[in-house]
Amino acid sequence: MVTIPNGLDLVELAATAAAADGALLRQRHGIGTGELVLLSVGRLEHNKGFDLLARALALAATPGSSLTARGWRWVIAGNGPYRSTLQALVESSGLSSHGVFAGRVSDVDLHAWYEAATLFVHPSRYEGSSLVTLEAMAHRRPVIATRAGGLPDKVLPGETGWLVDVEDVQGLAAALTDAATD
Repeated sequence: MVTIPNGLDLVELAATAAAADGALLRQRHGIGTGELVLLSVGRLEHNKGFDLLARALALAATPGSSLTARGWRWVIAGNGPYRSTLQALVESSGLSSHGVFAGRVSDVDLHAWYEAATLFVHPSRYEGSSLVTLEAMAHRRPVIATRAGGLPDKVLPGETGWLVDVEDVQGLAAALTDAATD
């Protein structure tokens, strides 16, 4: 048996969006140049773990924390049946002013969001071989991901990002704090 990893056309991706496109998205959404942009991409459903990230952000974004000191936004690109549940959780966690629900976006806008992002966060409970993680990495973004499915094959702790155990809200919060100070 031979494993053939997923690949991306880096030339095509580079032509899709540039840093200027990311800067325009930041400006359009009122995101300051110094603010951290945490990007998550995927269908809004339970197995993607976005609720875990909301809980981790509530823990990590305490007054005086490195995340709060820099200022931050969490951009969620995608749509699905879990959207209203996730929006309610973001609201009840006091994160509304930091959340940007971009909805389903075009490929051009998605790649502009990668360019706007400081960090890509993929807290999945289950994952095969994540193309969105590869796309984020192709845009030179560090990644925080769970040890689900094929993610550990892509994210190398200390090199390309942080890995946390699935369902580990405390570990996710610690990785967010580490990333905000790195």
